[in-house]
Amino acid sequence: MNRTEEYALLLQELDNLPIELESVAERAVKRKKTSQKKRRLLGIPTGSFAACFAGFVLLVNCFPTFAAACGSVPFLKELAEAVCFSPSLSAAVEHEYVQPIGQVQEKNGITAEVQSVIVDRKQVSIFFALDADFTEHLDFYYKVDAPELEGGFSTSTGSFGMKNGELRRIDVNCVDTDVPDTLHLTLRVYDNAAAWHETESVPETSIYEKVEEPRYNILAEFTFTLIFDPYFTAQGEVIPVNQIFTMDGQMMTLTEVEVYPTHLRINLDDAPENTAWLKGLDLYLENEHGERFESSVNGISASGDPDGKGYSTFWLDSPFFSQGEKLTLYITGSRWLEKEGSRVRVDLKRREVSGLAENVRFIGAEQHGREWWLSFAAPQEPDGGMYQLFSGHFWDEAGKDYDIMQWGSSIGYRDPATGEYVEEDTMFTDLFPLEGFTGDIAYLEPVFSKAVDLTGDPVCIPMK
Repeated sequence: MNRTEEYALLLQELDNLPIELESVAERAVKRKKTSQKKRRLLGIPTGSFAACFAGFVLLVNCFPTFAAACGSVPFLKELAEAVCFSPSLSAAVEHEYVQPIGQVQEKNGITAEVQSVIVDRKQVSIFFALDADFTEHLDFYYKVDAPELEGGFSTSTGSFGMKNGELRRIDVNCVDTDVPDTLHLTLRVYDNAAAWHETESVPETSIYEKVEEPRYNILAEFTFTLIFDPYFTAQGEVIPVNQIFTMDGQMMTLTEVEVYPTHLRINLDDAPENTAWLKGLDLYLENEHGERFESSVNGISASGDPDGKGYSTFWLDSPFFSQGEKLTLYITGSRWLEKEGSRVRVDLKRREVSGLAENVRFIGAEQHGREWWLSFAAPQEPDGGMYQLFSGHFWDEAGKDYDIMQWGSSIGYRDPATGEYVEEDTMFTDLFPLEGFTGDIAYLEPVFSKAVDLTGDPVCIPMK
């Protein structure tokens, strides 16, 4: 039996499944800290998208195996276009590592179709489409639920603003547990066409104004029950390493590597005597053929250590479908948060800041109404991406805790002294208000207090 016949049989089985189950009770989920680079898309140059599309065209036209994968099952060509920004998922499609779902529901003139999933032991990517005759831009809120998801998990989507009929994607990443046999996906659909129509009278808004999320009229709600093939949910390999190494005077142990079709995880332990928490790594894998597997650019990039403030697991693209037999890990940079004395002191009255990381620069503090807005500049990531500089909390001198509820990042900034706009090619600006704060001294908690460049002398660890 070939793969096409296998998929046809799966479709027959799935056609007999119930479309909806009875409502599932909400479950309190223990979540680890996760670093989701929600702003990375803001920092990716337009050329990267063009290069990715060109790469897909080359794959389809130049490599017979990829073209065959797209042609042997009708929906694979469309799916390949939808995953062209993910090397791991593109490799999965190339090797026909896809489970068809084929569930369609219609309500109030709206059609929702869950076409397929790419799933393994730790991650699910759900591919679906929305369509209607009365609008071009349906959008949605979503919820993912399963009785077995007792541990931490994270979801993400990059589907906002897509036109009707285009293939959309939701990723479900399991942190503490495995992907369950069954998952419930709820889509609450609304019309968002007005946001994508150009008008001549768009009101100007200040960056210092709070942006309220619009309230949408929900037009239809769909609930899909997704049952996964055990063949896919069993896929993955754990490679023990147990290699001790030192970075910037801090001792770490690479305990194991988890290799799945959709991604790879590097698991680390830190020594109790370390003076700083590990807050980030620049790293990649390379096999004996020179193929590189970079840090994930969508969804989770790292997950946290529940016993501390550092990160213990780092996520990369997967070599699962590669032909290499050897893998070497290269670490070219690290970021640390000192365990003692890591808070940043901001004197708003004097416009003075102390305790910043070496590569972070204070731009200014401006008062708008009763609120202070702070801005800082930092180097962009190698791919042009931006990242968060401070945690979501700050304190006054008495130790009272406040939340930072609004963030903004941009390339360039307005100089508070001259009022002129300044743009630096390699820097980005982080801007946020200190809501509800009326004092003169505030204390911020940096995401990291020190960054170390290891490109000249990278840490190299053979793994298999």
